[in-house]
Formats: sequence, structure tokens, C-alpha cells
Amino acid sequence: MNLDDVKFRLLRNDDIPATNPQHLTYRFGLQDNKGNVVTGIRQPDGALSFDFSLKVKSGKDRKHPVFTGLYASGPVSDRFVYLSWWAIERRHWINRVKARLSTIDWKLVRASQHQDRPITADMTGRGPGDPRKYVEWYLG
Repeated sequence: MNLDDVKFRLLRNDDIPATNPQHLTYRFGLQDNKGNVVTGIRQPDGALSFDFSLKVKSGKDRKHPVFTGLYASGPVSDRFVYLSWWAIERRHWINRVKARLSTIDWKLVRASQHQDRPITADMTGRGPGDPRKYVEWYLG
């Protein structure tokens, strides 16, 4: 693995959107920065797992890593990845949930690379809304 690459994993117990009053048929998954939705892998316990990689580099503030790549969205100072529910017939988002990356430090990045383990967050129960809600990242 390239030292600029970092493995990530998002987990979620279900694919049910927080809101869907019209009961629209949807596709759920990890959203790339082109708007495509990649479905997760169903685990033996029924949970969904989304594995992906991002590139990491130093930014203006060398204390905080900057993540780039197909799944990184948002400004440099507040990057995140999306789990999204796409309404198939309506062709629009039902819900999207942000997993903010700004709390990940270089220590966690280097541990992930050295141990070849993904930086992981459990997104179970999270819904859209509070734009400043942070997730707890750990080595998976």
C-alpha cells in the first residue's frame, strides 16, 4: 500500500432512511464525489460494511491531515464522506449522512497504515440534520 493511501470502513446496522414519508424505492450506499452510490457488503450479522480508500497529505496546517479522493467531499477544512439514500424513480436524494474526517489525526493515520487496518466508524442510527455532529473513528 502506498503511504499516501489510507483504508477506511463505515458500518451501519441497516439501510433504512431517517425519513421517507412517500415510501420511495431507494438505493443506499457510500456516495462518491460524482454522485454515484456504491452499495455495501452485507455482513453475517446483517450489518452493512463500506470499505474504501482515500489519499492523505499535509495541508497548510501540518498538524491535521487532508484527505482527498473519490469519496472525499467538502472543503479542505471540513472534509467528510457521505452515506446516502438515492430515490430511484424521483432521481434525487432522500437523506445523506456525513461522516466528518476532521477529528482524524496523523497518529491514527500512521497506525492504520502501519497495522494495515482501516480507520472505522459506526454510522448506525445516524440521520441527517445536525451538520456539526462528529463520528468516533477507531482502528477496525
